[in-house]
Amino acid sequence: MQPLNEFLPQLISLRKEFHHNPEFSGKEFKTAGLIHKFCLQFKPTRVIEKLGKTGLAVIFDSGHPGKTVLFRADMDALPIEEDIEVPYTSSIKSLSHKCGHDGHMAMICGLAFLLHQHPIHKGKVVLLFQPAEEVGKGALQILKDPKFKEIEPDYVFALHNLPGFPRNSICVREGVFALASEGVLVRLKGNAAHAAYPDQGISPLPAVMELIEKVRHLPDHKRCFQKFVQLSVTYAKIGQFGFGTIPGTADLALTLRAELANDLEQLHTKLVSLVAKTATQNYLEESFKRYEPFAPTGNDQESVQVIRNVALRHLFPLIELKEPLRWSEDFGQFTARYKGAIFGLGAGENHSDLHTCYYDFPDEILETGIKMFFGITQDLLND
Repeated sequence: MQPLNEFLPQLISLRKEFHHNPEFSGKEFKTAGLIHKFCLQFKPTRVIEKLGKTGLAVIFDSGHPGKTVLFRADMDALPIEEDIEVPYTSSIKSLSHKCGHDGHMAMICGLAFLLHQHPIHKGKVVLLFQPAEEVGKGALQILKDPKFKEIEPDYVFALHNLPGFPRNSICVREGVFALASEGVLVRLKGNAAHAAYPDQGISPLPAVMELIEKVRHLPDHKRCFQKFVQLSVTYAKIGQFGFGTIPGTADLALTLRAELANDLEQLHTKLVSLVAKTATQNYLEESFKRYEPFAPTGNDQESVQVIRNVALRHLFPLIELKEPLRWSEDFGQFTARYKGAIFGLGAGENHSDLHTCYYDFPDEILETGIKMFFGITQDLLND
């Protein structure tokens, strides 16, 4: 029987192959094919393909009654140009794995290896490879797929690597682990004019300047919100480059975040009200579009305790997070429907941040993630 540490080089090679061949959200066809081919060597009971279009579920069924435990890995890359010099650097200039999904997939493939080496004796384990996590669409696509009804898990688990935390530490939190969020595009429309006659047009520039100043104070209305909320301006565009025209249109993109879904909706309502008032005062028309909605990712108390128990048994450093992480996670769609939890796996206190051009997944944490997942399997299926 081959021990995990001897198999790790194959998983590292697989991780680097994922990294070298990234795919956009919802387009993970080659990634799914690579996972399918790799996992077949472990003789799963069944593989369900094209879940939510490009996802797949690799199932290990003991054939005996018991719980169904699902482990999720995300598959998609980010539209970020890579700035690291490694032999496996992204083959696509404008796309790269800057969130560590390549490592997350490799860990779940490592769990497949251990399930083949140590077969379960009751229940089922489902290894779910989910597309389109970065845009907040993949989880719902999976859940709405009729094929997912064949799975119906009792528990769902996932992890996310966390730069800024000690390498191989396990970070847990009951309740909300990661915030709800959404993107909002505001469009303001006036009238363009010749730059020589600005009085003949209606420029959105004064309104944009006013909004950029005022929207950042919306989260300060503490009496309106139960928990933490945040609003960030991420993009602004006014007119087109040139010197002869007073602009007639402007776009403003914002990201809204909140610990509670109700607070996120309240923040959105206040934003819409402020924009409408400002537009009216400046004789502009306004419109809104909402993008990439993420539900809060909540953790079940019992499931978090299972994670704690496994971490303590392996003597992995355990960190209790006092506040939710401010980024969002598509996994919240699963924990809203099933018992489960997501936990953090420390990538290193000085490791490059997620979603930056310098980030690369640290292979040194692969073994820890695999052991955590396998330990959860043992505890829930052998109780």
